[in-house]
Amino acid sequence: MVSDKTSGKISGTSGTSGFEPPWHYAAEESGLKEGILHLVELEGKGILFIKIEGKIYAFLNTCPHAHCPLDRGVLEDHELKCICHGRRFDIRTGECLNDSLELKKVEWKLEGGKIGVKLDK
Repeated sequence: MVSDKTSGKISGTSGTSGFEPPWHYAAEESGLKEGILHLVELEGKGILFIKIEGKIYAFLNTCPHAHCPLDRGVLEDHELKCICHGRRFDIRTGECLNDSLELKKVEWKLEGGKIGVKLDK
């Protein structure tokens, strides 16, 4: 499964849409397609959702190496490659396969088909 520049933008809102603070509505689970990089903008932060084998992963949309946007990267199986300098990350763990960097995970939960995220201030 390969994805590049096929990222889907999902419009998030700053409202809670049924989620109690500090949680924020981010997207509908049905809007996340397998193997596609989905970018949601919330409270000035880019959140990258990736759905692989039915599992959902969420990270800040910033490579920890040079702060490049990860939604422009290439996804192959469980590896996300940043287009700026080739850093590769295992999306199951967030760990970089090239060095000791790690993606910033975003805490999320699913309620009634809606995905909520907890954003750090």
